Amino acid sequence: MPVTLKDVAHLANVTPPVVSRVLHNKSNTVRVSEATAERVRAAAKQLGYRVNVMARNFRAKQTNTIGVLNGQGLTRPIFARGPRYFATLMDGIVEGAFLYNRAVTLCPHLLGERPAEGFADGLYDGLIWYSISPSQEVLDVLDRWCVPTVIIHGHAREFNNLYPTVICDNDQGVGLAIDHLVEQGHRRIGFAIEGDALNVESMERLAGFHSHMERHGLRHCSELDVLDVRRDRVQLHEYLASAPRHTAIIVHGDGLASEIIRIAPGHGVSIPDELSVVGYDSTGFCDELRPSLTSISQPLFDIGFRATELLMRCIGGESIEALELVLPCGLDVRGSTSSALR
Repeated sequence: MPVTLKDVAHLANVTPPVVSRVLHNKSNTVRVSEATAERVRAAAKQLGYRVNVMARNFRAKQTNTIGVLNGQGLTRPIFARGPRYFATLMDGIVEGAFLYNRAVTLCPHLLGERPAEGFADGLYDGLIWYSISPSQEVLDVLDRWCVPTVIIHGHAREFNNLYPTVICDNDQGVGLAIDHLVEQGHRRIGFAIEGDALNVESMERLAGFHSHMERHGLRHCSELDVLDVRRDRVQLHEYLASAPRHTAIIVHGDGLASEIIRIAPGHGVSIPDELSVVGYDSTGFCDELRPSLTSISQPLFDIGFRATELLMRCIGGESIEALELVLPCGLDVRGSTSSALR
């Protein structure tokens, strides 16, 4: 049988409220001398009494757990191989959660027929929802949501300014890449996206590509400069097999960029001598590629950490005045970019 608070009170020859005051910091109206408190602690140690954290949290209506909710339509996040997007993001979330003594649970998808109710049933003190699109389904859920939530990779206005959001400055990041390529002598620069996996950020990056190309006076930018790659990768093979019309290409994510590096030699295209490649995220994965991948550095760790900080403020009942936090990007130059030769 587990040792109870009453057992400790009996051994220490005090009342249960005294034990609660000493061991749980409850019963604030009860005054306890230091000698009595020491006797209670000695009795608890002798009996091997442990605080029932689950019961305490239940009474306080807290679980000390935050949930991380997978984006709509996304597959299970991969930690150990491929681009380290999710692993790096989770590093930041866990760092923040542990700072506040919170556990972290990964949630695969919205639960049940009425997810707004399902996630408000006390399972989590709050949620971080990443990589979601402002679809009507999501907006309907959020409209009925009553659990503290922070959204990653979105703008507050897209979610009716109801929830704090954390996002990187996509336009600024693409601008850094184009500046770098222009400095290397590139003028024919393309942009690659995955058309069947578009989201808010990939469209922002594409818009940034057009605006920064124009900023450099490269007004020839047209639909031919946007490579729309689908899941079967047919477009990518056709592009590389027909002698790329660009000397450099910026890719909306490191995963697709790594495929270009892998596939190009089979079509007789040398990276970076004939085609420079820039990815987006810049995790340790980029250093594993040959050549290593130059990439726009999305501050994924900081995004996760700052999202957790915002969530803890929401859980504490604090009003968040600036709902949208935008973090700047960097550019990590590696081996996949060089001077233009043609």
